[in-house]
Amino acid sequence: MKRGGFLLVMLGAFFLAMAPLTRFYIADRVIAAPLDFGKNLTLKASEASYFDASKNLTGKVVSGKELEARLNVGGDVKSGTDELMVLNGILQLYSGEHAISLNEFRLAFDRRTGMLRNAADSNVDRDTEVVQSGYWMMLPVGNVHKETYQLFDLVTGRTWPARFSGVEEVEGIAAYRFEQHVEPTMVGRSKKTVAPTVVGLPETAKPVKIDRYYEAKNTLWIDPRTGMPIKIQQNVNSTLRTEKGDEGAFVLADLVLQDEDVKDLAKMSEEYAGKIDLVRTTLPAIALAAGLVLLAGGGVLSLVSGTRPAGRGRRSSSGQKVEQVPVGSRDPLAGAVKHK
Repeated sequence: MKRGGFLLVMLGAFFLAMAPLTRFYIADRVIAAPLDFGKNLTLKASEASYFDASKNLTGKVVSGKELEARLNVGGDVKSGTDELMVLNGILQLYSGEHAISLNEFRLAFDRRTGMLRNAADSNVDRDTEVVQSGYWMMLPVGNVHKETYQLFDLVTGRTWPARFSGVEEVEGIAAYRFEQHVEPTMVGRSKKTVAPTVVGLPETAKPVKIDRYYEAKNTLWIDPRTGMPIKIQQNVNSTLRTEKGDEGAFVLADLVLQDEDVKDLAKMSEEYAGKIDLVRTTLPAIALAAGLVLLAGGGVLSLVSGTRPAGRGRRSSSGQKVEQVPVGSRDPLAGAVKHK
């Protein structure tokens, strides 16, 4: 029994040591973004304006139309590693089935911090010299704070601050809302001319050359337990400008992620949050409880096995009880022959 008690004490000590080890060491190495992450998302704007180059030789601004932004991303598992997640994606803007703009990209993330890294041939529109930094749509995995984060914008190829602006319930999740302002930035030059009316000039004026500028106010609702976005809204103000400052619309739209996609993202984040909670809370708690129980059981067993009652005597082969006398108390003259 004494050996069994010692074994239980050792097991208890092992589980007690595993509790903080699981919480503060193993969890940080196990919790990581999945390599095979993939998603198709749709954002829509009901009343939008955009420049339609197909209307005539010099283009025309169309207003009051529905626009769709289709975001398709998929993990490149073969290029991913234990430390790195790689995503290939396409962001397309449509009016009906007519494509207005297209952005292709390849992003590489640290699987545990969520930060972008220039690796694995990462690029934006095949431009590998674009420096990808900060975060994209996923904030620190399972470690989001109420602070400002630098988010990378695909269109401008730069990072812009996204400031924490409050907590809002989305599909039952207390989401952190972050707001980002992408300031007006020139993103393209046109080699062709456009109709003067596109930039507010009279029809009698000559066609003009234009530059394209992009501005946006982005709002993301992030699950702080996972770092995953569950709702997205983009207010896009992309314009065409001449060298003299004449300006017209390229894309003016208030794009909102569709309800079915919001529910899908919320469900995915909830499942991932459960896995994170299992590693960070449930398993350490089980290890702590098991350690305390085993330690207590081993201690009790050791005490019981070490307090046996002292023997009171033995019986002879004939069945008579024989008193056991301590060796040190025997009479030295017992059994001696007396001489007269």
